[in-house]
Amino acid sequence: MLAIFKREFKSYFHTFIGPLVVAATLALFTIFFVLYNLLNASNNVNGAVYNTAFWGLMILIPILTMRSFTEERKNKTDQMILTAPVSVGQIVMGKFLALAAVLAIPTVIICVFPIVMTRFGSVPLLWNYTSILGFYVYGLALIAFCMFFSSLTENIIVSFVVSAILIFVCNISSNIYEGLSISWLSTLMSNTVDISTKLTNLMLGSVDVTSFVYFITIIALFLFLTTQSIQKRRYSVSKSNFSITAYSSVTVIVTICVVVFANLAAAQIPEDYKSIDVTSNNLYTLTDDTKEVVAGISDDITIYFLAQEDDDSGQTKDTGVEKILKKYAALNDNITLSYIDPVINPQFAKTYTDDSLSYSSVIVVDNTNERSYAISYSDMFETEIDYTTYSSTVTGYNIESEITSALQYVTLGTDELQNAYVITGHDEMSLESDFEKVLTKSNMNVSDLTLLTEGSVPSDCSLLIINSPLIDYTADEAAMVKDYIENGGDVLIISSYTTEDMTNFKSILEEYGVTIKDGIIVETNTNYYYSNMYPYYLFPVLGSDDIVDGISSSASGLLFVPLAQALDYTESDDVTITTILTSSESSFIETNLEAGINLDDGDETGAFNIGLKAVKTTGETESTAVIYSSGNIFTDSASEMVNGNNLKLFSNTINALSSFETDFVTIPTKSVSEYLTVSITNVYTVLLVMLALVVAIIVWGIVVWLSRSKR
Repeated sequence: MLAIFKREFKSYFHTFIGPLVVAATLALFTIFFVLYNLLNASNNVNGAVYNTAFWGLMILIPILTMRSFTEERKNKTDQMILTAPVSVGQIVMGKFLALAAVLAIPTVIICVFPIVMTRFGSVPLLWNYTSILGFYVYGLALIAFCMFFSSLTENIIVSFVVSAILIFVCNISSNIYEGLSISWLSTLMSNTVDISTKLTNLMLGSVDVTSFVYFITIIALFLFLTTQSIQKRRYSVSKSNFSITAYSSVTVIVTICVVVFANLAAAQIPEDYKSIDVTSNNLYTLTDDTKEVVAGISDDITIYFLAQEDDDSGQTKDTGVEKILKKYAALNDNITLSYIDPVINPQFAKTYTDDSLSYSSVIVVDNTNERSYAISYSDMFETEIDYTTYSSTVTGYNIESEITSALQYVTLGTDELQNAYVITGHDEMSLESDFEKVLTKSNMNVSDLTLLTEGSVPSDCSLLIINSPLIDYTADEAAMVKDYIENGGDVLIISSYTTEDMTNFKSILEEYGVTIKDGIIVETNTNYYYSNMYPYYLFPVLGSDDIVDGISSSASGLLFVPLAQALDYTESDDVTITTILTSSESSFIETNLEAGINLDDGDETGAFNIGLKAVKTTGETESTAVIYSSGNIFTDSASEMVNGNNLKLFSNTINALSSFETDFVTIPTKSVSEYLTVSITNVYTVLLVMLALVVAIIVWGIVVWLSRSKR
């Protein structure tokens, strides 16, 4: 076999076929790499390798393999091999490994590109190399496929044309079987000939075991069929080597059955092991918070995925969403994943929502208490719009966040609905989308409250929110809030730095023994502020309260708190104070901002309170307030600076102030990728280097080919 491998491998570079395939593969990949990675600043080569495989290998592999058996059969030189003292299996394997080695050359060169990209930004190397591995395995499957057709004919052109056409048909097969009305035929095609979907599964950031098993079994099957095809011809050359089982239809059928069984067995692998997440941000891995929520569910839950299970409805479902939904169902036997084709059953969603839900949307239903929650497909992703081209790019995954929130929502009883009121009329900041969703998904009915028109805080108020007023309350408004506190009402207070007189607003804080110092907190230790910005963009020290649980062990372990003021407090017999956030010992208070940020002799230094929890007892009633001194702490932009930790702090705060028996968890958005920073000079450099390499390979191939043709 080794001799055959060496002979075949050399032959591809003694002719022009080897250099042509290597050069063409690299040229195509370079084009797609420039388009997807350098010009669009993507840090993942999956788009480039997918398109190179889909469009390039469709033609290049038939070119590479068309002479593997066809030419020898035509020239009758195969007679010597067929009568040689080696098995047919060794002959086929030797040729296959030689072809695999040729394809490995451009694949190894492509492996350099992710390393090159690290010069321009953060790169998820594991995801990149998994995609490249998928490209190579896909190429090997095409080699085995084309070798079989090469063994069936003596005409090189026929071998090339038939192989290329069949690969093309397989690649676009999803467009064929999706329109079929025969369900079993559609399912059969999707599981057998749809090789492009299997390739796609290997590009999504997970080691998809079923796709790898599919390609490996396809390689084994067609190598076996090629062996059987040649074995039949070998028998005609040397009947003394004939074995009654050498070329047997029964053997072929058994082999096909084994291949089918292997793929069916792979499909039964538990969901946690069927695909291994290799993304840098664990896009397809459920967090521990979600696992804890799911483990505690005892109700009968059905998750309806508005898509056809086998994709024969004429539309393409989102397999990324499907992967995550299957993980939920695998965690708890009380959760069932059900597919509903909205094309066939367009009125199904109307049973649960008045919203118009697109394909691949989700509806979570608690069959025990008959509560439901609909999740639009668009809500499961964050997108960024390029207004120069009006194209959108997915920048974040909200799939887990939405599904986990929906599960928490539907498993609560209808009598547990609470009312949260947000005070308005004082130039307050509005809660931004992600933070507002925390309230609505926490089974809270959120309403605006204008105290002067309402006359008091409504009696059904479970949580009062004061969000960064910039204009002072009137004495009457402050009195209404104080009455609410005296009656045991809970309140979230977020103050914001302002030069306005806020006497009445501050009197509300004094109900809990809390005061606000003038000026803003400034850090001098770079470990406690965002060094690329300003020393008053703080990374605070976390306290020991439950509100900060889980944040210190998160990806960054940081919170982003800009323009915070110092909170002071005095404990008394009826008020208990717990520290949530503080500045470091190296901070000071800057009171004269117009003069610049400078530590002067008279400035107060030390650790200052930024977040406090105060519990006030009045008779038999108890009022809890959580107070933060940064008006921008609960904004989308601040939370994004620390991978969603500010959003988690807000969720924990709401949990601490709510009377739900079950704490709600909020899963931050998972960022898809980071962008590269590539100059036009870098683009031209990569193009010139690759052009020089491709030209060098072609010139070398021509020189070798011409020199050997003259012999």
